[in-house]
Amino acid sequence: MALSIEQIAAVSYPAVLAEMRKPANQWVENAALRILERGGFIQHVSLGENIEVPLDYRANPDTAILASDQDAASLLKTEVITSAVYDIAQLNVPVTWTKGDEAKNPSETQKIALVKVLLENAINSHDDLLEQSIFTTSAAGGVELLGLDSLVPTSGDGTPGGITASVETWWRNPADTYTDGTDIEAAMTSVFNEAAKGSGSAVQPKVLISGSTPHSLFESQLQALQRFGSESEAKAGFKTLQFKTADYAFSQYGDDKIYFLNPKNYNMVVSKQYFRDKGSTFDVPGQNAFYFLIYSALQFVVSNKSRLAVLDLA
Repeated sequence: MALSIEQIAAVSYPAVLAEMRKPANQWVENAALRILERGGFIQHVSLGENIEVPLDYRANPDTAILASDQDAASLLKTEVITSAVYDIAQLNVPVTWTKGDEAKNPSETQKIALVKVLLENAINSHDDLLEQSIFTTSAAGGVELLGLDSLVPTSGDGTPGGITASVETWWRNPADTYTDGTDIEAAMTSVFNEAAKGSGSAVQPKVLISGSTPHSLFESQLQALQRFGSESEAKAGFKTLQFKTADYAFSQYGDDKIYFLNPKNYNMVVSKQYFRDKGSTFDVPGQNAFYFLIYSALQFVVSNKSRLAVLDLA
């Protein structure tokens, strides 16, 4: 049965003081967002009408071995530059409370500071939606936040940035499947190497993210040779596994897919001026109530799909 929840009774009561004047969070965990932020995947820029990513998409098509000293070179215009263009999505969190809430929750009798906790909840709600959107494209009906299901699809195709990968094959991302623990490491190695395009490549996957099931399956295959990101992380409870040179973490919003990402070719581009921005506090017209908004303008973008990869359960 549903809980009977009454907010103001939960925040105010004489002679009760919660530890740190803060409620225990029951829902938020942003593991993927944290590892992307730590790995340099988030870019803070001043936005324009859209986000345009210039692409050097092919080798000079007229490069050739000379047949003779005076072999004629092609002097057609060199066409090697294009761009991927992304629309800017927007994220909003409204926070509203009443004068009655404030009257019933004075500092002398409060368990928690109501407005402070509402603000913290708003930031957590904002980041929780971002965590979900890393994996799954939003469906609000307007300009959507592009998840990895659209940017790095299991088909290898898609049209992120307005480029059709089924036609422009250089825009396809590596994709493969695994069956169980008997082949997951081999399949991971295959798509990792395909995205790296060569031993010692400067642009290779730096972070792997998935749901908990493939993460635990991979860990179970490591046995006594388990590798973790650092000695300090091992002591803290083995938070981050490693595959080759890449950190491997899981998120509560991931599924059976494992994504292979690098911060040069996959980014969350956010407005330098408006990311987790808390607006001014206003009166609700005609009511004894107040509100403010948490607002962000941003988009997930890719600049080279062929350097990213996905592995899915067969």
